Amino acid sequence: MDLHRLRCFIKIVEEGSVSKAAEALNMTQPPLSIMMGKLEKELKVALFDRSGRRLTLTRDGEFLYFRGKELIASTEKMVKELVEHNGGIRGTVTAGCITSANLFIIPDAVKRLRDEAPNIVMRVKEGNSSFVLNELRNHRVDIGIVRTIFEAEDLHISTLMTEPLLLALPPGHPLLEKPLISIADLRDEKFILPTSSHGSGIAEEIMEACNNSGFSPDVIYWGTEVFPMLLMVMKGVGISFVPQNFSQFNWAGLPNLVPLAEPTLETKLSLVTLQNHYQPSIVERFLDITRDVAKGLQFQT
Repeated sequence: MDLHRLRCFIKIVEEGSVSKAAEALNMTQPPLSIMMGKLEKELKVALFDRSGRRLTLTRDGEFLYFRGKELIASTEKMVKELVEHNGGIRGTVTAGCITSANLFIIPDAVKRLRDEAPNIVMRVKEGNSSFVLNELRNHRVDIGIVRTIFEAEDLHISTLMTEPLLLALPPGHPLLEKPLISIADLRDEKFILPTSSHGSGIAEEIMEACNNSGFSPDVIYWGTEVFPMLLMVMKGVGISFVPQNFSQFNWAGLPNLVPLAEPTLETKLSLVTLQNHYQPSIVERFLDITRDVAKGLQFQT
């Protein structure tokens, strides 16, 4: 249906006559009458009862008037939302991320996004790196935040932030009395390490550091979630490593988190998007906010 004809029809009904509607529309009466005839022919119904001197609507005309008003309002709303979507102030952003990103970056990024554009909805899918990359490649998320190091031709990967790794020790551990702890001091410890689901991550860096110090770590547990591993450390099962941002949690149920003197171990969060893929304005805005939030966190480390 031609929306211009529909708007003219609505104007005729609201003005009460073709002549008044033509004047309001800044046109002459004959072209408007011809336009209404074309609209009736297009819809195959009679919209006006032309038997009397006054212009009255048929039942079909009344139906079209009320539903037409709804359609015009809906169309105008859609156009307004489209403009807002293109301008980055309306729409939905979907991110896939690992747990630590969902803890330390996403909350601040979402708050800032909502402060700037309250009509934007955020969806987050949390999982390991393989899950996040699979969701990204299948276009089920707009961006991914992962910790593993890898290369892929179909993905654009950039470092979001770098932070030191801290050693997690159970209460009363003898190493807590040492002013400086090195990786060599961990030779006889039981290690609780995170599994790298894709590429290389924290575990690979720790194992390489141990090998460079002349020993292979005794890994007794491979996990996927940080907090369960920290609880095991708290129970004295073994030692582990976490990114420095976890030191923000001052919970009584978590173990001591201390830095290593030598070597300095670091971990990186990477921002991942599809290579050569169009990103809507709202996604670009969220990417900029996410980078800024991560930059602030890195400044605090």
